[in-house]
Amino acid sequence: MSVLHPFPGLVVHSEWAERVTTGPYDAYSPDERAALSEANPYSFLNVTRSMEDVPEERRHDVDGLLAECAEAMERLYDVGAYRSFEDPALFLYRLEVDRSEGRHSQTGIMGLVPVVGDLDHRILRHEEVRPDRTELMARHLVTVGASSSPISLAYRADADLDAEVARCCAAEPVLVSASEGVDQVVWAVTGSDAEHLANLVGDRTLYVTDGHHRMAAAAQALQANEDAPGPLAWTQAVLFPDQEMLVLPFHRRVGDARRRSPADLLGALWTVGSIEERDGAEAARPDLPGRVGVYLGGRWYSLVLPEAAGDRAVDLLDVARLQDGVLGPVFGIIDPGRDPMIDYVPDPAGLDALAGRCDEDGRVGFVTHPLSVTELMAVADAGGLMPPKSSYFEPKPRSGVFLRRLDREVNSGAV
Repeated sequence: MSVLHPFPGLVVHSEWAERVTTGPYDAYSPDERAALSEANPYSFLNVTRSMEDVPEERRHDVDGLLAECAEAMERLYDVGAYRSFEDPALFLYRLEVDRSEGRHSQTGIMGLVPVVGDLDHRILRHEEVRPDRTELMARHLVTVGASSSPISLAYRADADLDAEVARCCAAEPVLVSASEGVDQVVWAVTGSDAEHLANLVGDRTLYVTDGHHRMAAAAQALQANEDAPGPLAWTQAVLFPDQEMLVLPFHRRVGDARRRSPADLLGALWTVGSIEERDGAEAARPDLPGRVGVYLGGRWYSLVLPEAAGDRAVDLLDVARLQDGVLGPVFGIIDPGRDPMIDYVPDPAGLDALAGRCDEDGRVGFVTHPLSVTELMAVADAGGLMPPKSSYFEPKPRSGVFLRRLDREVNSGAV
């Protein structure tokens, strides 16, 4: 039985795409989200608002926030921003971006996958999640009754599936759009073609590359409604072949609770690894695993990472060696998912942005080398969990392109 199922989805109309669709929620600061939402009532950011996006005095009112999200969703229904597909369909979703090394393109298969628990090996995860964020997202799914941002999954590619995807992409697309540097093309696959495509996916193992919190929220929503699971037993996902995925690093910014001087911190870093000064950001950027760049006191350095703390697949990753051998012993960062003394900067933001933020608040920047999809899969296969923000996949699916309405699936035969 295939792990992938078609569904009666919706795709934003071309004439509405620029007004509705947005980058990933966390690609914007709270101030940027607030400004964009206020300027454009049809921006999908109005649907995905979180507690960070409301005044502090209202942050206890979760019900009020979710009611506003549902109202924003209804506003998009009312203006007819979406094209509905009445029959269950799979969607092919191509994302293209220009990079310094050339054009990058990846094509995924959009559909529904089962909501699985931690012990179900059909869909493997590799990162921990924050319970508070998971709970809000679960309530959002049930209250709004719709989802747009799919979980991103990777699969090991093969020639037969690649050929069928290419064949289906020869048809007329249902959406062609360009926004914020991302070109998008969408094709709808229905009937026997959808069935054949799903069968080729089969029961192969899938790996979460982006959307761990969305997967955990779907599981929580299902658990809360286990007597009548219906559509909640499934979640929206886009499956990308491993060979097409572009993995970039998340860099770290770390504050020192002991308020040591740059000279003292430099000495502390010498106790865990060899460190050398570099002439600028790009010279400090690691071009091979085993090193990290360091921005400290306005200067750039290269630090050789300590040896791995163990021999598990996760222990061997640079992000684990950095956490276990540097951030823990030198800065006292024990829980990198919750400690307020650490935050993260995705590589597309640029090293100048990382340095600028460190100049503002005196934090230390750590520039990491990207891991590979093969490493990610190895960690997941072994049942390991990587430190948070271990990888950044680009391009990310944009919010508001697709829509899944739970109420349309009850009698559709999609699940």
